Amino acid sequence: MHKELLNFVSEIFPFKNLKSKTLEMIFDEINYSVSKYNKGDVIFSPSSFHEKVGFVISGECSVERQRDSEDSICLNTLKRCSSFGILSVIYPGAEFPTTIKALKNSSILFIPAEDMIAIIRKYPTISFNVIKFLASRIAFLNEKIATFSEKSTLKKLSSYLLMKFKENGNTIETSKTKISSEIGVGRASLYRDLDYLVESKIIKLNQKQITIICPEGLERI
Repeated sequence: MHKELLNFVSEIFPFKNLKSKTLEMIFDEINYSVSKYNKGDVIFSPSSFHEKVGFVISGECSVERQRDSEDSICLNTLKRCSSFGILSVIYPGAEFPTTIKALKNSSILFIPAEDMIAIIRKYPTISFNVIKFLASRIAFLNEKIATFSEKSTLKKLSSYLLMKFKENGNTIETSKTKISSEIGVGRASLYRDLDYLVESKIIKLNQKQITIICPEGLERI
């Protein structure tokens, strides 16, 4: 394993707190692979997926859920060190529920499910790291549910911005069109509520960037 890939592996969740020699030994034992995708390529979908865990080395990918025959909603954006497919390890045979699509030219590290299971069983540190990761995903999904279950557009938007704040910090790179799609609200209502948050000095708004000035204000809403 070359040094650049070894450095990357040390950053992703299953292999944190493991020494370089241990990582080299693990990757000598498993059948990992690295695949490259062009912008717009579908990597995984409900009708085409493999029992592998994917880790984004470079680029950016979207996680989308089909809402009807023509429309889909973006649930998440995957960047460096983000992962997908862990369900194939924990619950083999389950249908893959979303579509993973390359938003930019991307490089993905894949580890087959059987190899992932083997190293989880063999290394307690990896087992603990996987448990911590799954717990964080449950918390993330609970926040998503809270966002989509809000009846008020303003409350839905505030929940969404709080979730993004916890993920990315004060600055969120996004667009009004993307927010409208992600939280399922009309543009007119969204623009009105964004203006309200700006006037209340809770956020600052640029063309494709939102800066959260007062997260406590979002929490109060």
